[in-house]
Amino acid sequence: MMLRVRQLDLVVTIAAAVAVGILGTFDVVSAAVTGGATLTMLGLLAVSSLHSRTGQQILAADVAELSRLTREHLDGGDRLLAASTSGMDIDLSQAQDIRIVGVTLGRTMRNHHATLQRRLDAGADVRIVLIAPDSAPLGEAARRSTVPGSPEIFEHRLRPTVDLLDTLAARAAAGPGTLQIRMLDFVPAFGMIAVDPETPHGHLHIDIYSHRNGAAEPTLPLFAHRDARWFQHFTSDFDRIWAAGRPYETIPRLPLSGSAGERGGGGQGGQRAGRAG
Repeated sequence: MMLRVRQLDLVVTIAAAVAVGILGTFDVVSAAVTGGATLTMLGLLAVSSLHSRTGQQILAADVAELSRLTREHLDGGDRLLAASTSGMDIDLSQAQDIRIVGVTLGRTMRNHHATLQRRLDAGADVRIVLIAPDSAPLGEAARRSTVPGSPEIFEHRLRPTVDLLDTLAARAAAGPGTLQIRMLDFVPAFGMIAVDPETPHGHLHIDIYSHRNGAAEPTLPLFAHRDARWFQHFTSDFDRIWAAGRPYETIPRLPLSGSAGERGGGGQGGQRAGRAG
């Protein structure tokens, strides 16, 4: 509306200037009248020009502020990444499809063990992937964390996770939910908790692993409706990792102590793996 008013002002000024010029040419009005009208129109043109420049300056300031806000919210790493909480801030209470991948998953399993039991009771499908309790992946995890001489660190972290997985498997065997567990002969490049990834409201939480033992790790949230490309990238990676894993019941159990002895792969241990696939 304001643009139309300003255009009308300009048209009227031009028309008046043409009319005064014609009247002055044919001596219809005196030179004093022509001169006064000319000065008046010049003043109007100056005011219009000043108003236009002021509007341009305001627009330029608004564009600069918009650019600054865009950089802050889209380009800044601190806006995209946050410190990992090992899934503590992720709500699984309504999830029907839960997928988890990591190294030893100690904190993640402690944070979500009770919720996973409830979701299995409600009929959810849960898939979990972590490293096998073998010397090769334990040694790789130690080397990746720049503590190559201490693979026992990861063995100790893995032992309570295996115990929690056993209780989940027993729960799944008695209920409608499905629990599948696989173990890897290598260390995955990232950790992930996926919540209903096949639905439009699905979301992923990616932990980017560092090379320092016990160091804080950044996490990247991704949403199916917003981050389609990278959401698909990481869900496809989970499928590849899953295909490379071995079913949990075929993995020898962790030693009861630091000795070379193992829990039996069959018998009670095999039953406790429950519905792992």
